[in-house]
Amino acid sequence: MTVPRSGPTAPAHVSALLDRIRDEEGAPRDLVSRTARPTVLGRGWDNSQWHVGALEDGTRVVLRVPEREIAREILEHEIALLGDADALPESLPFARPRLLGQVPADAPGGPAALLTWIEGDVVAELVRSAPETAPRLAELLAIALAALHRPAPATHPRGRVRGVPLERRSAAVAEELALLDRPTGERVRAAWEQGLEADVWDGPDLLLHGDPHPGNLVVPAEGSSRDGATRLGLIDWGDTCAGDPASDLGEIFHLDPTGDAVGTYLRRAAWAREADARARHALVLRARSWAARYASAILSHPAHAEETTHAALEHSARRMLDALSRPRSHRAR
Repeated sequence: MTVPRSGPTAPAHVSALLDRIRDEEGAPRDLVSRTARPTVLGRGWDNSQWHVGALEDGTRVVLRVPEREIAREILEHEIALLGDADALPESLPFARPRLLGQVPADAPGGPAALLTWIEGDVVAELVRSAPETAPRLAELLAIALAALHRPAPATHPRGRVRGVPLERRSAAVAEELALLDRPTGERVRAAWEQGLEADVWDGPDLLLHGDPHPGNLVVPAEGSSRDGATRLGLIDWGDTCAGDPASDLGEIFHLDPTGDAVGTYLRRAAWAREADARARHALVLRARSWAARYASAILSHPAHAEETTHAALEHSARRMLDALSRPRSHRAR
């Protein structure tokens, strides 16, 4: 059941949703101490995050609430994946939010997700202030994606705009090119066309994050209750889908335009170790095209009024396009 709202989510609505939460099996919901009043931690295009309490060890707990109709389905996908211990086992080498409870989609006001919050530095902001950290962070993302990219469960949603053949996104790229200045547009077009000429993905549909851009990556704070040995956290799993891994790998180029970190991925991903050189080369070309496509999306659209990482993402996008436009002999192979 959809309960219409006028305007952004309000604290009273969040409090009402908390009273309807259904606990996830094994989740320590009874150990959550609620705040006196929910406070918004962030509001993006699709969802808002509200600080609503904490676990006994101090880990903050947030409620994730969709802010527009299309985001309802997106949040349902995120809830399903974060609640699937077989798809996302604890052994994977990255941190992610833990699903503590949910308001189901068919409940009043649903869906909504009660999640743990990963304390730390957002990678987009970290790289903007300390660009020397980018190559190592790209390596960590490559390691994370190599472990994540396994054949997806049959019930997992297949990609509609991510993980799909590049040609299915050509119309969107053409619209964005018309909004870019000519030099930037030519750089995007060149990378995009190289990917279109590459072999298409003919492997199994792999489990993808869907949107691992630097604004959705967190370096967990030292000593935080959930960091352990993990040095990277992946958040915002709403675009998770199954398909061609190149769309996820495009985001690595926004941290390491040289492509060296993609090489780390190819050495670690189970499917890539069994693939021939032609398939691996085609993957890199498609990933570069996705990187250019993400840059065109960032640079052709104005920032959301409350999007705090947009400027940092623009910085990464321009840096990546500048590097891709250089002669290949000037870049690491």
